[in-house]
Amino acid sequence: MSRTAAVGAEATEWERLLIGEEVRLAEIAKVQDDILNALVRTNPPTTLSEDEQNRLLAQACSEACGILDRWVKSTPWEELKPKARDAIADVIPDWQAIRPFLAPLGVTLGRMTERRPSVAGIPEIGKPEDYIDDLIARTESTSRRHPGLTRKQLYTEATNRIKTLQSSVCAIAGDFAKGAKNGARLRAAARSALKWTAGFLFSAALITIGLTPQAAAHDVPAAVHEAVSVAFVHQAARTAQPTVRVAPPQLGAHLGPGIG
Repeated sequence: MSRTAAVGAEATEWERLLIGEEVRLAEIAKVQDDILNALVRTNPPTTLSEDEQNRLLAQACSEACGILDRWVKSTPWEELKPKARDAIADVIPDWQAIRPFLAPLGVTLGRMTERRPSVAGIPEIGKPEDYIDDLIARTESTSRRHPGLTRKQLYTEATNRIKTLQSSVCAIAGDFAKGAKNGARLRAAARSALKWTAGFLFSAALITIGLTPQAAAHDVPAAVHEAVSVAFVHQAARTAQPTVRVAPPQLGAHLGPGIG
């Protein structure tokens, strides 16, 4: 297949994935693959010219910009919006009760990512049970550290973090399009933002899998479903801005390697 035909086939696939308003799992996987490809191929030292590096990173940022914008407006994210103002600490007495629901999702997520290249700065799924353990532990830690943090506050914080990440990759894509002078600095910024986006897309994929009719049909108590929703939102907030702890708005941002 010629390069022109290959580009045309890729464009057709991309158009097919964008049919409709919803962000589908296949689209998440494709964007994440394109991000990882850009990061691997532009990882210093690289044999690619600066122009080729710029092209790959600009395209990845453009795709990231689009999917983050659509994700924050999507039905799966909207379905996680809480109706009550209860504190996340009061949702469930034992966070380990959500493990049976999350474990199969972690296995599915692990299968999706097992053949992908590893990139420094992007958390790997590794063993699915370890990924789920970490997700539960971090959610529980935040609920204990900030017992007054409400579900609505957590959802608002997560939404704002996703929008901030989106604004970052969109701005970088725009700078590439304008031909910014300091190419090295722009490429570094792009790589940093794309690593965060790739990490967040793991969370988006988990949520997408977890909110399918098959997953939701599991015969589990309502409190467990509510707690799973909280864990999904917490994971989205944490991965959209991984260097900042999740905390109530009046406390402000908490930088550092905290568990939550």
